[in-house]
Amino acid sequence: MKTKTLMMFCILLCAGLIQLPAQTLHKGAVLALKNITVVLQPDVTMNQFLDFEFNKEIPEFEKNFPGVKKFILIGDRGEKKYQLLEIQYFESVEVRDKYWKDINVPTDEGKLARDKMWDIFEESFKYIVDLTEESTEWIIL
Repeated sequence: MKTKTLMMFCILLCAGLIQLPAQTLHKGAVLALKNITVVLQPDVTMNQFLDFEFNKEIPEFEKNFPGVKKFILIGDRGEKKYQLLEIQYFESVEVRDKYWKDINVPTDEGKLARDKMWDIFEESFKYIVDLTEESTEWIIL
């Protein structure tokens, strides 16, 4: 029994280690970091807004912008405690440039991808009154 348990543990450990390289940051990738400030609708909680982001907006975004992953972080300690940060991870500068000419200035292909998400953008107004962001894009060296 101990041998079977140890073997199962080793199989699971190896499977986990195989997945690790897929989750690393790669040279030449681009990180768009966006400090986000949201003003929620009066009857909406932050958890409701985040649930919408994680379950509807992010999956739709990643479907319409292949090669881009999107993450939402919340400050835990320090000056930005409780503030939101959005990270968009572009596989390369070329992928970023395929969708964006400059920060918040989409290319024609970016406009097409964004337009496919119009229903999601409209739905977001059930949760927020206003959203502002400060963006900087970083290339991984």
